[in-house]
Amino acid sequence: MREIEAFLAVAEELHFGRAAERLRVSTPRVSQSVRALERRVGAPLFERTSRRVRLTSLGEQLLAEMRPAYERMDQALRRARRSASHEFLRVGVATSVPAAVAPRLIAAFERLRPQCAVVRSTHPNTDPARWGENWPVDVFVGWLPSDPALRDGPEFQVGPTVLREERAVLVAAGHPLARRAVVDAELLADYDILYPSDFPARFADLWIPAQTPAGRPLRRMPISASASIEEAIILVSGGEVVHLTMASLRPDDPHVVTVPVSGLPPLECAPVWLTGTETDLIHDFAKAAAQAFASPG
Repeated sequence: MREIEAFLAVAEELHFGRAAERLRVSTPRVSQSVRALERRVGAPLFERTSRRVRLTSLGEQLLAEMRPAYERMDQALRRARRSASHEFLRVGVATSVPAAVAPRLIAAFERLRPQCAVVRSTHPNTDPARWGENWPVDVFVGWLPSDPALRDGPEFQVGPTVLREERAVLVAAGHPLARRAVVDAELLADYDILYPSDFPARFADLWIPAQTPAGRPLRRMPISASASIEEAIILVSGGEVVHLTMASLRPDDPHVVTVPVSGLPPLECAPVWLTGTETDLIHDFAKAAAQAFASPG
């Protein structure tokens, strides 16, 4: 660790004395650490003259690869130190939430609570309804109906909306619906749709309605509520079933296609937590969510 810190400091300062001041150690100690790393590598990392210090091509390569790795390690250590202070927030994130959402939320929260460690985990969007009163997380970021009358209930509290998504259907690349620019919700009644069968009906029906807006029954095919999005993709790729989802879900898989659906209300992504469990940390997380995704102007 000391050798890496010395190398990075010299690589950024291009001066052993300034690197030593930055690390608050002696210049000879920095030089010794760099030479020890060079011996481990088996080649010089710097070109040294009496007037200047510069990286060799190997040193530049090592810097490019080592700096991000060191930053990740440093962040992990800082999070561990914060956890040791016994102040942490467990944040669950739905696997179907876009990848950029959680880091943005957590970064905003950490600006409000720099001493609080965030313990992040991922879960199927259906998990909170199955957890009952024994949530393994303090707050969950997932998808909900956009209509408050449908989503609000006594079980949990809903924070600010961070994302709003139109509905879409995931189909096999060779499926008849894959050729359409937009799928009318009424057409969904002609196909088998994955349905979380062991999920409480009240919540499952919000995700996959029992019928189309015109009243045509949907052919809902049972699937475990704990099934991951990866499992759904495998089932869909076979061409026998389709998966009703959000427009942002676009798997990097040539065997499936995401097609927008018209006629169904959108979904909203928001933090939720069990009623009666709100703490100052959860309150600040909700506040950070509102700040991170506030509309400009």
